[in-house]
Amino acid sequence: MSDTRHEQRAQRILDAAAGLVLRWGYKRVTIEEVAKHAGIGKGTVYLHFQTRAWLFMCVLMRESLELVDELVAAIRRDPAALLPSEQARLTYLGVVRRPLLQAMFGRDVDLLGDLAHEAAVEPLRALKIDLAGELFALLREHGLMRTDLDIDIQRYVLSAVQTGFYLSEPVTAVTAPPESAAAALSHTICHAVQPPGSPDPDALAALAPKVIAMYEQFRGRLAAASRGKAPEGSEPALGPHDLPAPSQRRAATPSAAATRTGPGQDPTSTRDQTGRSPASPHLPAVHYGHLRKKD
Repeated sequence: MSDTRHEQRAQRILDAAAGLVLRWGYKRVTIEEVAKHAGIGKGTVYLHFQTRAWLFMCVLMRESLELVDELVAAIRRDPAALLPSEQARLTYLGVVRRPLLQAMFGRDVDLLGDLAHEAAVEPLRALKIDLAGELFALLREHGLMRTDLDIDIQRYVLSAVQTGFYLSEPVTAVTAPPESAAAALSHTICHAVQPPGSPDPDALAALAPKVIAMYEQFRGRLAAASRGKAPEGSEPALGPHDLPAPSQRRAATPSAAATRTGPGQDPTSTRDQTGRSPASPHLPAVHYGHLRKKD
């Protein structure tokens, strides 16, 4: 099969999975149903996605790609969009337009089910954390983030503030128009981590190409993962819905190298780092670390 047809089939599978999870919720959607709605056999799904859980993680990552593209476009239009306060505002508005991302950021376990387990998404969160660390260091170096606070404290502040905004409505039932909530979030983060006064426009213009390049590199890694090429260690454990039919198991079982690097990925390629560090959710694309089960 050509690469184009292979990619088209993968996107058809993701389309079917996304539609079904929105209609029925993660717990009720089986691989059989996804295959039926995609017009293929169950075993074919496993040629693209090693487990049911990883398939639905890829659905969420594909949604996130659109959000990354919006942020890059915003920085191209106005370099001030690279500031943490603007990133948070634009991310919030992008999330509320996308039901699956809204469920992810709002910890909607009824919709996302077992995807709320942090262990399943830790390697993906590590991608975001790596990008955040590089971006924060760059902004601090050029006077666009405060340096009187430790960088890990700034990450914690951003995580706590944004988590509160995303959970406020489902927890407190207090609502606000999206634009107003996004503006309030931006105001809070601006005063928490950015220096007082207007940012230096020359510094913003100089940094914009570097930040865009960082996002585009991140996007490429996320896009590869969303097509089923999981970062090392990212494949969640097999669940009761994940076993293919006996006749398909041989075809669906990857080699040892493919298991370590993801199906179709060069085993000699650079691997993702999965060391833990504090989350920094103002980077939008992989906010999975904030999913948890409701009490």
